[in-house]
Amino acid sequence: MFRTTVVAASLVAFALSMYLADTAKWNRHQYLVKVLTKDVKTGEISTCTGSLLSPSVVLTSSKCFPEDRKNTAAQAIISKKDSLDIMNKAMLAVRIDEGLALMKIDAVDDEHFCDKEPHPPRVARLNFKPSLTEATYQNIKPKQLQDSRCRVVAFKTNDDVEKFATSTDVQVLELDVRADEDNLMFSEINANSTGRLCWDDIGAPLECIINEEENKWHQVGVVNGLFGRDTDQDTNSTLTFSCSDVQTMQFVVFGDNTFAHAIENVDKSSVFEAQDKCF
Repeated sequence: MFRTTVVAASLVAFALSMYLADTAKWNRHQYLVKVLTKDVKTGEISTCTGSLLSPSVVLTSSKCFPEDRKNTAAQAIISKKDSLDIMNKAMLAVRIDEGLALMKIDAVDDEHFCDKEPHPPRVARLNFKPSLTEATYQNIKPKQLQDSRCRVVAFKTNDDVEKFATSTDVQVLELDVRADEDNLMFSEINANSTGRLCWDDIGAPLECIINEEENKWHQVGVVNGLFGRDTDQDTNSTLTFSCSDVQTMQFVVFGDNTFAHAIENVDKSSVFEAQDKCF
């Protein structure tokens, strides 16, 4: 079970969101990935969430990995195409950049990796702009998203690592997001919320509709932190708390060139090709 220690921060004022949750099955969101990391010395296993960007690239949060990664092994648990069956793919390498982690995995070798709509998306839709020569990623500043419809797609939280690895239950949570400094956004939860994120959801995709005419969900960031209601905001102390205490979610948004540069250094061609073929 992934456990995170939250560092107190000076937060901007929020509008409370109802944080409504719809239930779904994994085969409706086939780009959603479970990330398991293991300390090969101690045998300790941690769980996170990620999104499939191509047959060989998974995006998650940097918090899913320890600072010292020399003894860390990881794998991605991926839904098979149009099925509730799963496959395990070993991590071959990982690149960490400012809150983001891009995993290079043993490639998914489905005969037909993805189909266009109305089939469920096989990879996360990114904000790419096609051109005659090469597709380019378009950055989105957090302030541009404050009036957009946004959601988090995540697995239902489970305290048992083995059950988390085999569960096919997904929750889709629409929420209000507010910009903070740099490439961070926040969303606050109130007592009437019908869903709640927890530790396993670190790395889950933040999606927004960035063009009302197109009306498509694009991944614009990842869940990167959870804040508890008792966090001391006046100091830099840390606090570990239970899932029921989670009150505020933090997201890293693709607001500068960090994400694009990371893709270029991991497997640029496969990500661009997947966006073209799947959408």
